Amino acid sequence: MRTPTPLVGRDPELCRTRALLVAAAAGRATTAFVTGEVGVGKSALLDAVAGQARALGFAAVAARATRLESDLRGGVVGQLLDGLRAERADSLDALHRAVRRALQHGPLLLAVDDVHLSDSWSLRCLAYLLRRVEDEPLAVVLSAATGQAPAGEVALPELTGGHTTIELAGLDVEAVAELVADPSTARACHEVTGGNPYLLRALQDELPAADIRTVGSPAIGQLLRVRLRPYEGATELVRATAVLGADATVDRVATMADVEPRRALRIIDALVRLHVFRDDYPIAFVHPFLRNSVLADLPVATRAADHARAARLLVDAGAPDARVAEHLREARAIPLPWAVDVLRRAARQAAYDGRLDAAQDYLERALEEHLTSDERLAVQLELVHVTFLVDQAEGMAKLRDALAHADDARSAAGQAVSMLLRLCSAPEARLALSIGLQLVSRLSSQEHDESWELRTMSYLAGAGNNVGLALRASMFTEELESEVPNSPRLRQVHSALMSLGHALRGDSAEKAVQYAAEALDGERVDVFTQPFVFTISTCFMADAPDLSDRFRRMIGSEAEPHDYHLRKGTAVSLAHGMDYLAKGDLVRAKTFLKWQLRLFDELHAVDVCPMAILCAARLAEVLVDLGRYDESRDLLTRHGFAGELPEMFQHNIMLFARGKLKLATGDAAGALEDLAECGRRLTASKVDSPAILPWRALAVRARLALGLREDATRLALEDLERAKRWGTPRAMGTALIAVGLTSDDEPAVRALHKAVEYLTESAARLLHAEALFELGARLRRRGQPERAIPHLRRAVELSAKCEAKPLIRLAADELRACEPATAHGTVHGLTRQETRVAGMAAQGLTNRQIAEALFLTRRTVELHLSGAYRKLGITGRADLPAALARHRGA
Repeated sequence: MRTPTPLVGRDPELCRTRALLVAAAAGRATTAFVTGEVGVGKSALLDAVAGQARALGFAAVAARATRLESDLRGGVVGQLLDGLRAERADSLDALHRAVRRALQHGPLLLAVDDVHLSDSWSLRCLAYLLRRVEDEPLAVVLSAATGQAPAGEVALPELTGGHTTIELAGLDVEAVAELVADPSTARACHEVTGGNPYLLRALQDELPAADIRTVGSPAIGQLLRVRLRPYEGATELVRATAVLGADATVDRVATMADVEPRRALRIIDALVRLHVFRDDYPIAFVHPFLRNSVLADLPVATRAADHARAARLLVDAGAPDARVAEHLREARAIPLPWAVDVLRRAARQAAYDGRLDAAQDYLERALEEHLTSDERLAVQLELVHVTFLVDQAEGMAKLRDALAHADDARSAAGQAVSMLLRLCSAPEARLALSIGLQLVSRLSSQEHDESWELRTMSYLAGAGNNVGLALRASMFTEELESEVPNSPRLRQVHSALMSLGHALRGDSAEKAVQYAAEALDGERVDVFTQPFVFTISTCFMADAPDLSDRFRRMIGSEAEPHDYHLRKGTAVSLAHGMDYLAKGDLVRAKTFLKWQLRLFDELHAVDVCPMAILCAARLAEVLVDLGRYDESRDLLTRHGFAGELPEMFQHNIMLFARGKLKLATGDAAGALEDLAECGRRLTASKVDSPAILPWRALAVRARLALGLREDATRLALEDLERAKRWGTPRAMGTALIAVGLTSDDEPAVRALHKAVEYLTESAARLLHAEALFELGARLRRRGQPERAIPHLRRAVELSAKCEAKPLIRLAADELRACEPATAHGTVHGLTRQETRVAGMAAQGLTNRQIAEALFLTRRTVELHLSGAYRKLGITGRADLPAALARHRGA
């Protein structure tokens, strides 16, 4: 360490002491009282003042009181008399006479350090002196530690009378930077020591081998113990507070220290005055380095036992698992069987919060307990997962070691299934497949159910990831579907798998729903919260409301989710949001999805967790349908979805949503690129179903916008064939709209009529409104406005219920275009806006629907209607059709 300037950072204080010396030299006695916590630099300041005094022509005499001499009569006065070259005498005025003699030769400085430790006789002698030298060139500087009571009966304020107080605080960061070996650590050093020079020196002695924020000095801890010895119970209270750390409350500290609570409060008060504890709640040290030093002074075994006791106290008080776990991981070699469950829960929470190092520590501590083979493997697999998230190679190595030492392959398979349900990100798929392959090979033919479940969960992990893994996983679909397990629970899982297979192939909605109903008919099965299963299920179950309700009831249980990124209720909230989207209830869908996305965002999981990606994609769709294009675009950009996307299955839904946004904002080429890529990935993964993503229908619109009518027609017919095979009203309606858009005249009208008929039976209100709009628009362009009006009116009504502003605007524009040319004039004095409002009211639209279609307030609509009634000479809405007919015939 560099040799520091003796008083770095004390220029303001030295300016004040120099002014006092100058005043004393002029013949007016001055007294300064320097206070501050132990180690803050009072002694150094007194030495510097002595140097200042000598430079100004003063004679300087110093004395220092010590704890060991507090009972020695005249100890401090004797030092001063020796410095003044006077004989020691046992009289009250001896110091006064010696000072008088010295002042005859010039100005004098008397400096007494740690005056609070002086013996009573010396304090009385000083008090006698200071009241009799007011007009002499004498400067007296005394120092005392904050909060320390004087050793004798004389109070320090009585001693000094009128005086100047100089209160020393810790050094600032800039001054600390001059004192530490590595200036880049100055801020951290300042945070843990408060700029206390003595603590800084002790801290530097422990560095650089240790972490600044956790290192302590055993020597400082020992010194504090000695210093607190006069305060009965204070040492124990300080130790308890150091062990409890952030969990230190008065009752816990008192219990840990075996001190009665009222007495504990008195001791805490004294420690606050001594600047050991902060004057705050909860109880904490003024300087973290002090706490670390108290802990460093404890023997290892004692410290571990203290932390074990603290952990038990917190458990009994109902403290969060994470707080208990912090103590448990410090309680090494202390058997605590009850601690395993706490540590596992805390590890899960830590992983959820992204504190993977802490999660590893908790699980490693859990493995130190005496566990059954099953419990040990369960903890080891949890540790494998967390380690894999930090370092994939190390995670795989831990996996091999854990499985190699597993005694029971059947039990290991069960533990592995639970772990597979926790794996969600793309890199974790490789870990999932490794677990499956290693364990399946160890299972015998008698363990068919365990083998089947393990293979199924491995398949699902692979199917939901990149195209390569998905393609490999699809090779096992037929094998897994053909094998029926014996267990009732696994038969439910088998039914879920069968339902999933039909949905992915798009071959029969009826069978998909049938198998899904069987899967949902029984106890809860966790497979429905697996990201791939959840995504596919929420895609096709929307057309079966009863099934969708049963699905949400099953996943909405109080069981803790396996995935670290999910909370209780997350999956069911997502399912609600996607169900509302499918029904066209856009505002509710936005509410559910936006809230969940905010939670995922807090965890920085939006771009890695499949469920979060699904949530973001569906929310982007909702925002497009609501007409909030900028908000949707900002969502994609903010979370990294605006560029090239990985090949996790949920990214296909993101490509679809992004294509939808681009199409809505006029970027047909960009939309076609995203939609074509979405289709390519799905096809490569052997997914060919209109139930999953209607990407072809959107691609038809993009191709038409680019003038690629022939390609659009071919794609629309492909979509229709797949829709017929799947067989739901939603799929048929979507495909028939695309066919209608690519057809001419009467074939187009027939296709759109069929689309409307199919969708009338469907829960898809927004899609129904879209079909009505396209049919009305086509009829209007064919010169059949009378036939178009009912469809357009219904389209406005449905899109208004969905609050889909873009579709409301389009349908209203078409509806206005159905009015005869004369209706756009101002005959009878109607303004153009009054004519529009009156015409829409005559066609049966409510004031709210008119307001939403024309982007007016309801009050404005009412005013326009009142004006129209007056000018047309009618009394109300019922007379509008006839009055407008007369108006057109005039």
